[in-house]
Amino acid sequence: MVSINLLKDQRRDERRVRRHTKSEVFAGIGVLASVCAFWGWGAIDVTDATQRLEQEVQEKQARVAFLQKTHQEVLMLEERRQAMITEQDRIKVSTSALARPIHLLSTISRMVDPLDVWLMHLQANDEKITLSGFSRSLEDVLKLAKDFEKMLGPVDVVDAGPYVEQPDLFQFSMNVLMDSTGHGRENS
Repeated sequence: MVSINLLKDQRRDERRVRRHTKSEVFAGIGVLASVCAFWGWGAIDVTDATQRLEQEVQEKQARVAFLQKTHQEVLMLEERRQAMITEQDRIKVSTSALARPIHLLSTISRMVDPLDVWLMHLQANDEKITLSGFSRSLEDVLKLAKDFEKMLGPVDVVDAGPYVEQPDLFQFSMNVLMDSTGHGRENS
């Protein structure tokens, strides 16, 4: 028997349509897989970038905290330095008043020859020094006055004459006005 299949073209068309549909589905799945892969890589890259940025932010926050702490320490040290400078200035002011009489006595002790002149009284007020004592001769008194004038300032010999109780000694009294620039023209 001979049979003729009239539906042969229809089956072929159905197979072709199925194949075509399968290929479209596979192509769609491939495109979808590619999109998913691309999106996944993008998500991974964004996650890595986010983590890097978060790490950078944390490092910068730590650095800012360190700098703020260092700044506070610097401010504290600056305050301590200013307090020390203030204290040093206060000490300098209080000791400068003590240094002047010491310097004055040191200067006078270098000028007075203990074999020729004996000071019995010394009084210093601001810019004026009053001295009195005894000497072996009138020349020693004049020499002492010249030395004071060179080192401290103008000298006014108030009294110089023989001592009543011992005529071989001379009693003297003088005022020395110290220069306003400070006593001691020693270096000039």
